[in-house]
Amino acid sequence: MNQMKFLIYPSILLLATLSGCEYNNPLDEEQYTKQVYIVGANQSNNEGLLVVELPYMKSETEEVETDISVGTGGSQNIDKDISVTLSDAGNEAISNYNYLYLYKADDIRYQSLNSLFFRIPDNTVKIKSGEIYGKMPVYIKTAGLKCDSLYAMTFKIASVSDPDYVTIRKTDTVLMFSFSLVNNYSGSYKEVGTYCKVPSVKSEDTVSLSSPRILKAVNYNTVRLIHLANTENTANVAAFGVTVKIEDNNTLTVTPWGSLALTAGGGTYDPVAGVFNLWYNYTSGGVNYKFSGQFIKSST
Repeated sequence: MNQMKFLIYPSILLLATLSGCEYNNPLDEEQYTKQVYIVGANQSNNEGLLVVELPYMKSETEEVETDISVGTGGSQNIDKDISVTLSDAGNEAISNYNYLYLYKADDIRYQSLNSLFFRIPDNTVKIKSGEIYGKMPVYIKTAGLKCDSLYAMTFKIASVSDPDYVTIRKTDTVLMFSFSLVNNYSGSYKEVGTYCKVPSVKSEDTVSLSSPRILKAVNYNTVRLIHLANTENTANVAAFGVTVKIEDNNTLTVTPWGSLALTAGGGTYDPVAGVFNLWYNYTSGGVNYKFSGQFIKSST
């Protein structure tokens, strides 16, 4: 019994002591140095390269709006408004990326986007108290850009409104911003069709095709595909490229991209099903052929 009293009394004393003190949770205070950074400017992620999809516009004066995001780091959200000023980071990041990844003779290399094709009304990003991110709008004219070129812009943080409160991150500081150009018809398709000699007199003259295909946007209403089942790469574009223009009435105008001896072509596009019904005649090795088939839009 005396032994139990000995154990209980210190426990009561401890509870009384704790109840008289206010407990402070260390997680209620900032645990790290508050920093600002450009979202995507991470060298471990493709050397700070960020690629977004942008649509081809119809006219050269139309602009597509995209944005650059700036974030704040730390264990707590900022409790005051801050402003972050962005600036051009120059061509070093672009040259470095090309050197590391696009060094083959047939590789298409990134180039700096000409200032005639974009505008930035305000290069100051405002991040409000209690928030994590702010955005800087960028407006790009896509109609005059070439489908086989790679364009990029670079950004870095030039200054922050309250450097004593939040600092600029010292690592992974440059964003290399790029985009892939698309339209309503580009993307992944399944090709199902046949090609045969013209005129065809034997059943064995007909060859069936079924393979995945990529239709690449050329402008707002035109795509390019690679002839038959030839490999879809840069080297085959000139010899096997086929251009398909979707007219306002959904009929198709088919022409060669390069040197393919394409003599006639046509078809229709079903915008509801996402299906091209396509045919074209071509000559190879002095022999006339006809391709006809469907390109069915993939669901993913």
